[in-house]
Amino acid sequence: MKKPILLLIIFLNCLPDGHAQLLKKLMKKKDKSGDTEMMEETMPVSPNRKTEENPTLIIGGDDKVAIDSSYEFDWAVYQESEAFQGSQRVIDGGEDIVIYYSSTSPAFCIQLFSRSTGTRYHFYGDFGKESQLSLAGVAGIASGDKARLELEGMEPVYPGEIGYLSQLTRTGAKKVIAGVACEEYVAHNLRNDPRVVNTNHAKVTAYVWIPMDPHSVFPGYSLMPEHFKMQIERMRTEGSYPPVVMPLEMFLEYGNGDKVFTHTTHIIINERRKVQLADINK
Repeated sequence: MKKPILLLIIFLNCLPDGHAQLLKKLMKKKDKSGDTEMMEETMPVSPNRKTEENPTLIIGGDDKVAIDSSYEFDWAVYQESEAFQGSQRVIDGGEDIVIYYSSTSPAFCIQLFSRSTGTRYHFYGDFGKESQLSLAGVAGIASGDKARLELEGMEPVYPGEIGYLSQLTRTGAKKVIAGVACEEYVAHNLRNDPRVVNTNHAKVTAYVWIPMDPHSVFPGYSLMPEHFKMQIERMRTEGSYPPVVMPLEMFLEYGNGDKVFTHTTHIIINERRKVQLADINK
């Protein structure tokens, strides 16, 4: 158990600020129990003791939250992000992203792979079970936390850490991206957000292209429990962005001149795929 934790700590030091904070959060629960685990390893194993089914994937969080070990999706949005320092593209920077949606259940999944660190991040949102799961993995070892799904404050891992953006303002611009009608919004980072205060990214401007009809990429959207639909509409009316249907294009400009551009390469529909939680270690 000590060796996997040391590997995660080593790779954590190489991560960008936003993703490193996520990995730290996911490791926090495991670190607190480290002493107990070391003691248990030195004690005789009780014949009634439950063995760990998958020691390379440790999931903590709220024990009252139920999650599935696999999900079926039939829509896939493939995206890439590129990072720039000024006008210079960062070689081996950015991420490869796949966003899975379902037409038969109110569930979606985001899988992000960092080219610079080799770290994988997965997020599962299941509106039927009202649960969410965040995973981070590197070198064949992953950990994560499950929690009750709450739209307020929900922040799936995504380039630019969109959770700290303020109200989105509709610009009126519209265009079709990969066959989907989208409209543009502009937003800025929230004041005094601890994730950007006193960093090089203290000022962020985001240009975000969001599908005009959420059903156009997430058919299972209509199957959500009614209270989620009402909350989403209220949040959109107030100008906030519930991260349920992800942007198809986004351009971020940071205060120090850094930029991140995320775009959709293609969308595949009606192709069923079963996604396992253990896929993060593949």
